[in-house]
Amino acid sequence: MNWKNFFYYGFDKEQYDGVRDLKDQTNRIHTEIIATMFLVMMAGFYSLSVFGIVSYSHRSVYLIFLVAAIALLVLLFAARKFTTRHSTFFMYALIFTLMGFSVSSSRADTFQVAVAFPVFVALIGVSFFDNMIRFPLVLTFYCIFFTYSSYQVKPPSLARADFIDALVFTGVALFFHYRFQHGRIEQFMQYHKNLKIQRDLVVTSSFDALSGLLIRARFFSMADTVLRGRSDNEYMALCVLDMDSFKQINDRFGHQMGDKAIQTAGEVIWETLGEEIGDKWSFCERVVAEGRSFAGRLGGDEFVILFRNHKNWNTVHAQLQRILETLNAVELGELHGIQASFGVAEISQADRDVDAIYSRADAALYRAKESGKNQIVRG
Repeated sequence: MNWKNFFYYGFDKEQYDGVRDLKDQTNRIHTEIIATMFLVMMAGFYSLSVFGIVSYSHRSVYLIFLVAAIALLVLLFAARKFTTRHSTFFMYALIFTLMGFSVSSSRADTFQVAVAFPVFVALIGVSFFDNMIRFPLVLTFYCIFFTYSSYQVKPPSLARADFIDALVFTGVALFFHYRFQHGRIEQFMQYHKNLKIQRDLVVTSSFDALSGLLIRARFFSMADTVLRGRSDNEYMALCVLDMDSFKQINDRFGHQMGDKAIQTAGEVIWETLGEEIGDKWSFCERVVAEGRSFAGRLGGDEFVILFRNHKNWNTVHAQLQRILETLNAVELGELHGIQASFGVAEISQADRDVDAIYSRADAALYRAKESGKNQIVRG
């Protein structure tokens, strides 16, 4: 392992940057937890000082750091996205708050060994991570500042005890800091690996590899969800599209040309609908939630489209006509144009059964085939 890898807990910078999102989330969550614990502790000590159970002279120290903890937590809860994105800053803000309390409480109790410092430095070491350059520098500064403040106000024997504690606990904290964060990054990397596998499975189980459209089962599952949650003023229509004389394309030009024709049809449909797939694994949820049209491949040369949020039949017909004209104008080597028939079923407010709607559209497709093909027929 080279020194550069050591700086990133035994990993190279690319691996480290690959889990930065999880690192930021972890630091923010731990900042929130420790800040809450610190607030409760300060509130408890302040209350005890009011009743004289602990030294009254420490009351102002508890109050100052209680206010600081409250201010930090307000920011963490009020701006979650911002504080997650800048989690390193808020992490160090909490660390310096704990540092300030450790030094203040140590200076207030000049005749006993500091208690807060060892606890806080150990807690910081296993809770947060940044890199093995900045983080050790901060803890080293913490140790030096704490030791210096002890020698300023305490008897030499107690200051020496504080120095030994600071040195030992800082060294142990840094050792376990490296080990803990190395293991945590390994867990993050495994999580990303598992997430990628999961997303790849979602994409494979949702999209047809040849056409790029949704597979039959996914399309009808989404259509059923849309029908059950549709709004009263939403115009919708279902279209079944079938290439004309597709068998002749395969027989005359070969199956490779047939595959190209199917691929081209899928591209034309998506382009005409104006849909950008983007991140495939979240596409299905996005189009359902955002009220967008979507399309699927039923098998072979048959496709299906669910039109959503269109004004009326005329707007749907205009898009279908554009698909038909674009397919007719396709040039694929020796294949000059792709002809197709369309059967369309308008969806009424009473329609809730996607299979019944599909049957109407399929019947309209049959009529389009029977009456000359390469046309659009509304059922």
